[in-house]
Amino acid sequence: MLKQEGKWKSFWSRIREKHKLSFTDDTTYDEKWSFNVSSLNLWTLLLAYSIVLGTALFFLFKFTPLHRLIIGDNGAVNYSQIQDNTVAIDSLHSKTKSTQLYLEDLKKILNDEPFQDSLYTSEDSSLENYEANFERSKEDSLLREKIETQGNEAPKINYDFFYSPVKGIVSKSFSSGKKHFGIDVVTERDVPIKACLEGTVIYASWTTEDGHFLLIQHKNQYVSVYKHCSSLLKKVGDKVQSGDPIGLVGNTGEHSSGPHLHFELWQNGTPLNPADFINFAK
Repeated sequence: MLKQEGKWKSFWSRIREKHKLSFTDDTTYDEKWSFNVSSLNLWTLLLAYSIVLGTALFFLFKFTPLHRLIIGDNGAVNYSQIQDNTVAIDSLHSKTKSTQLYLEDLKKILNDEPFQDSLYTSEDSSLENYEANFERSKEDSLLREKIETQGNEAPKINYDFFYSPVKGIVSKSFSSGKKHFGIDVVTERDVPIKACLEGTVIYASWTTEDGHFLLIQHKNQYVSVYKHCSSLLKKVGDKVQSGDPIGLVGNTGEHSSGPHLHFELWQNGTPLNPADFINFAK
């Protein structure tokens, strides 16, 4: 025990022992200045200097833009921006899924495949337990009586806002019974095909049966279809105005036997006779 205490006393006496630190001229060896210092003084001074330097650097990095010069702007995590991006991605995913289902249903309709509305799934139990009530109400009876007294003549609707895609000779008319859901208009090759209404291109591609063809989504759930084009002038996502050129008349696809446009018009998944809306005659 006494030996251990002796070692500690010897250690403290050594580090507290004063030493002379002097600076001399290199050529004349004259002493310029000097001072006495111990090892304990040097270690204490070095520790104090380190603490002051560390504190100064901490405040510089904490309260000044100096840290951006070293770690860059990406070092600061913006949690609010991350949350906004997450919400935007979820919304985009939902819209993409809805658009994909819509295009799949539309493709089934155009290819005469069995169609079932993808917007209704077995998970939607709101319609499973629904019981229809077919009893005629008082208001319904009054409405029926009023309509019957006005006659059976259907109101006339003006469709002048539809623009004729091309002008030519109708070689094959609309026939839902024969599953010809459009109208064939014979005209010259490479004649510009015009958009019948304002809308957005939702499909523009090539198939072996129909060649180059294009679909446009319009307001009021109208969809127009243009088949057998020699080339397309628009791509998916393009906005078009009524009368804008969207393609050129061609003879592409196995179902084509000469330069013509096969034009279809749909609304809410139901094919319409384009001749009821548009005059194709020159």
